Amino acid sequence: MDFVITWRELLIAVVLATVVYLLEAIFLSHRKGRAGLPSQSALLRELADLRQEVAGLRQRLDRLTEPNFSFSQEEDRRDPLAAYDEAVTFARQGLSAAEIAQRCGISTDEAALIVVMQKRNA
Repeated sequence: MDFVITWRELLIAVVLATVVYLLEAIFLSHRKGRAGLPSQSALLRELADLRQEVAGLRQRLDRLTEPNFSFSQEEDRRDPLAAYDEAVTFARQGLSAAEIAQRCGISTDEAALIVVMQKRNA
């Protein structure tokens, strides 16, 4: 018994294999793309953190642009590491990175790093 494949059958098989391959590639890339996206609640938390940070920066800018502002004010004379010492204390108390950043006048990323380091040390 001879097994013979015509050109037409071969062409149909190649087209079908290509379609299956493309559908699989599209499905996997779509699935992979969704897995890498942050959730809506994570995006909302990040937006709230950014708003708090912008509000803090606005307050700092307002203080800097006051007519009688002086670089020798008490805030600028204190130990530059004091904010980080306070941040470590707040992290040990369980405050969130956003709260620590707002209270200590440091960035949210710095506060998040301090929180992570305190969790590791605990």
